[in-house]
Amino acid sequence: MTELSAKLFHPDNWSTVTMSRKWTGKIPPEAGVYVLKENENIVYVGETGNLRERMNDLLDSRHHTVRRTIGEKLFSKTEGFKKATTKEKFPDHIEKLVNNHITDNLKVAYLEIPLGRKELEEFIEATISKDQRLNKRGKRKKK
Repeated sequence: MTELSAKLFHPDNWSTVTMSRKWTGKIPPEAGVYVLKENENIVYVGETGNLRERMNDLLDSRHHTVRRTIGEKLFSKTEGFKKATTKEKFPDHIEKLVNNHITDNLKVAYLEIPLGRKELEEFIEATISKDQRLNKRGKRKKK
């Protein structure tokens, strides 16, 4: 896990999040693990069967918990705020604020990993301090 984590966190692996399908089109449609950092602190880790589709999800508050968590944490006191759900986005002005926050503050790194994604995700998640974490859930239960 340490070797995979080192590859994932390599300085050349980080890029700015651009809120567009053009940006997500450059991401491979392969299985992998991705991390988001803000101010050099890891704030989110996720694993997915398709990195491109998951980054597309980051464009829509209904499809990614990171967007909903950012909106709630940073903009819940903004006039006209209404909580986003998996069925409904934030109001347009909140969506714009969330988009701006993501593009201005978050960086993403990803690594294609066909097997062992969950284990790497949990390995990294354990290193994120709870006050900085945008992940909502904890460690997954074994089936």
